[in-house]
Amino acid sequence: MTLNLRNRTMRLVSKRTGLTVIDAKTRDKILDSAPWLASYFVVPEKIKQHDEIRAGSDAYLRYDDPFLQDLRRRYSGQPANDHIQWGSSDVEAKVDLRFFRADNLYIFQSRRFPPWALYATSAYVTQIDRLGLLKVLDEDDKFGVEVFNFHGKFVSRDLLDSVNELNFLDRHMDLSSGRELRVLDIGAGYGRLAHRMATAFPNVKKYYCLDAVPESTFISDYYLKYRKMTGQCTVVPLDKLKEVEGVDLAINIHSFAECRNRAVEWWIGQVREMQVPWLFIATTPSLGLTSHEDNGRKDFRQFIEKSGYALFAQERKFESAPILQVEGLYPAAYYLFRKT
Repeated sequence: MTLNLRNRTMRLVSKRTGLTVIDAKTRDKILDSAPWLASYFVVPEKIKQHDEIRAGSDAYLRYDDPFLQDLRRRYSGQPANDHIQWGSSDVEAKVDLRFFRADNLYIFQSRRFPPWALYATSAYVTQIDRLGLLKVLDEDDKFGVEVFNFHGKFVSRDLLDSVNELNFLDRHMDLSSGRELRVLDIGAGYGRLAHRMATAFPNVKKYYCLDAVPESTFISDYYLKYRKMTGQCTVVPLDKLKEVEGVDLAINIHSFAECRNRAVEWWIGQVREMQVPWLFIATTPSLGLTSHEDNGRKDFRQFIEKSGYALFAQERKFESAPILQVEGLYPAAYYLFRKT
């Protein structure tokens, strides 16, 4: 049986029965690598997606909205607005603004993964979550996100990735120490990590969301207002970047690997000029610290190091269960740099 046929078969059986379906070879590989996951393969599961949207959002989340049109005009010609896959026409063709948390450019959902991959990933995150964030953060399935019932708690890729990333940062930066923190999120998307970090850590005094994609600024402005996070979180239009100051940590989740090298270098240059002490980058393992060029990939790690940053910590998303770097939900590589 081919891999694609096997996955389709497992998806079909899982959908019809509500049971975890996993072939014996993969099961044994997972349990050999991480035997503590064994007890999590016995509970019925189901993936679901809700299409509920907030009343009134349908009227606002539109591509012809005046604020979005103004952002598009203002971003035109900006150094970071040199997209290879995030042009406004691409976004408009692939993203329904009303359902910006659905499976789209912003955050892929289960897609090619069978349900057990979400289950194993949820089990892993539960085990490494020493901060107990899964008890603090909730998933309410708004705006089209795909949710998964894990032992009675709804989780999503948004939630699982956020908990994993925040635990990584806490291990190496002690986020939970209580000291005041100001964060600059480069390529903040719809504000996923801003919402999660500011909710989890009251000591995050300011979380700045920036994005070179005008649609992202438009959506995150709406989303963080909807989540009532505007006390801690500020969405900053790209042409207002110079107004941001006093940042302790700069973050980039997956977007540098989607940018041209010159755009990445521009962003790193801004971080350097702002004297930001810490830089966290999450990327796809196969891409590493490379940018997306018209003719292939180009390394940008040397530019980070030439800008005065040294690698402080590097981990895989599934650091203590290596098999999940192959079989888990969207493996990733984490890099934390510190200014020397």
